[in-house]
Amino acid sequence: MINEPDTRDLLAEARQVLLDSLAPELAGERKYQALMIANAMGVAIREIEQLEQGEPETTDRSLSQFLAGHQLPDNPEQGEQTLARALRERRLDGSEPELRLVLRGMTEARLRINNPGYLKSSGQSNTV
Repeated sequence: MINEPDTRDLLAEARQVLLDSLAPELAGERKYQALMIANAMGVAIREIEQLEQGEPETTDRSLSQFLAGHQLPDNPEQGEQTLARALRERRLDGSEPELRLVLRGMTEARLRINNPGYLKSSGQSNTV
């Protein structure tokens, strides 16, 4: 069987070629577009890495346990909407430490994909 690169590796290589070889040759709007594409590829790579590490399941499990503990409906596809609705309707106390842990975990999980540099520069934890 031939060892084939996986999706993450292909994206990473294509992104590097774009950044190292193509983007430097561009100017103005075209360069901006190339950098936007490279950024989107970076997000996709980090999303794949998080999936491989089980990050979404961990965050979803934490949210589900929180919702169940507060007798709120736990539909896996709508957990965040249920939480937002409960907060808007003031069925949850925003100062509750467990709620803050859940929200922090959800925020950090998103930042690890969309803006990992923020967590590093702010000295925030990389664990949920």
